[in-house]
Amino acid sequence: MKYRCLSDEELKELEGEFKHFLISNNVYTEEWEELNKKKDKKVQELVEMFSDIVLDKALKNINFLEHITPHDIKSFKCDETQMTLIGIVSKNKKVDFTKDSLSDLSDDLDIFKTTKPYHKEREREVFELLNSGCSIIDEERFKKVELAYSYSTKQMKN
Repeated sequence: MKYRCLSDEELKELEGEFKHFLISNNVYTEEWEELNKKKDKKVQELVEMFSDIVLDKALKNINFLEHITPHDIKSFKCDETQMTLIGIVSKNKKVDFTKDSLSDLSDDLDIFKTTKPYHKEREREVFELLNSGCSIIDEERFKKVELAYSYSTKQMKN
């Protein structure tokens, strides 16, 4: 298994898709019920295969992630072949990024940007970031962090 098993709740929400998956794998309702009764290992294998397909599809659609702690923000742009990270770290320990807006902050920040190619499959790296506490954000949120970075580099030049 590449990622994780879908929970019972997630499987229930995807019941129609799961039935189509089973049929495409030549497992029909009667056989599925029989396998479940026997606690056959094929049940777990099929759920794992379906989970990987569903999660892989979902992860492909994630383009922006963010991890916020009281003193730093890490925003990620997940392109096809590389990931861009913009980090903001507060030198002022009174700042709490979990409560304060970016526009409310002082100039007492370190801002950096870096890009790296994926060392693993893109979707695997996105999955690991989500498991480490990242949240999915939209492009608009990433652009705000990118704007803060651009502004900080202009300030350093002047």
